Amino acid sequence: MTKIIHVCVAADNNYKLPLTAVLNSFVKNVKNKTVLHILYTGFSEKYKNKLNRFCCGTNISLDFRDMSKYDFDFHGLDMQHWTRAIFYRIMIPEMFSDLDRMIYLDGDTLVLDDLYELYNTPMDNDFMLGMVVDRFSYKTRIGELKTSNYFNSGMILFDIKKCLEFNFSEKCVQWIHDNPETAKFPDQDAINIIADNKILRINNIYNKQFATNDSIDWSKQYVVAHFLSAIKPWHYNAPSFYSKKYRKYIPNKFSAFKIYVSQKIHELKYFCFHEKYVMKLVNMKIVEQVKFYVFNMCIKTKTLDTKKPNLIDVLQNNKGARKCI
Repeated sequence: MTKIIHVCVAADNNYKLPLTAVLNSFVKNVKNKTVLHILYTGFSEKYKNKLNRFCCGTNISLDFRDMSKYDFDFHGLDMQHWTRAIFYRIMIPEMFSDLDRMIYLDGDTLVLDDLYELYNTPMDNDFMLGMVVDRFSYKTRIGELKTSNYFNSGMILFDIKKCLEFNFSEKCVQWIHDNPETAKFPDQDAINIIADNKILRINNIYNKQFATNDSIDWSKQYVVAHFLSAIKPWHYNAPSFYSKKYRKYIPNKFSAFKIYVSQKIHELKYFCFHEKYVMKLVNMKIVEQVKFYVFNMCIKTKTLDTKKPNLIDVLQNNKGARKCI
């Protein structure tokens, strides 16, 4: 069994605060030597150095992977509620082809126990992913997508070699490109469609999904806690029973005031602009935002050039797809 565990977390500037909490939960609760690969956009060297110093002297080492080289602007895809960071997980097999396994975790999670058993979960030849059933959407999405099951993508155990043999990443990208109207939860739907019958059902202690109104029994042995509601436990207006344990993992340098300010900035980004274009605007340069908001210029998005043989290459060469005209 592997002694060194590899884990991926995706984050952008909106998730700096929860990323620090996730990192602290690793430091406090993960016993095995772990490499935490952070798939990011927009982080400064100062911030990355701060995270590295936080892990100094622990069994957690950090590996930063800049995802800005990929352009995930799929034409016709409804991105009102998402950032492009949701697509990073589907690139993991391509990015880490030298590894055998990888655990992916969402940024709105906490790791409350060691991940060694999850990382070394037996997977026979029929399975290339390990996931937990989606608590809230599995019944409706099974019917709509015609899949045998429906899993939540907040925690994924990848068998990298099997995914590469199956061409997993490109097939997911192609499905999202071809089915923008069907992709209600773009990355999650794609994974469930493409890997249907190849996903091993994992015990839900490894992705225990909570909503704001849940009565959470923290005495139970959850390994990964996943906070799914729009109101996250680091938000100033989160219920105390929902946020109390979470905020213990926010390092002292992040005060309650900073949590409040962080959430207010988050709200301004999402509600100062027309909601149809929110996610595009959040990912645009400030000059482009001003052009749209002040001069009411439209946004044009290119369709990916599917004539090229490899859509992964297209994603890396589709810069400038989003333009103000």
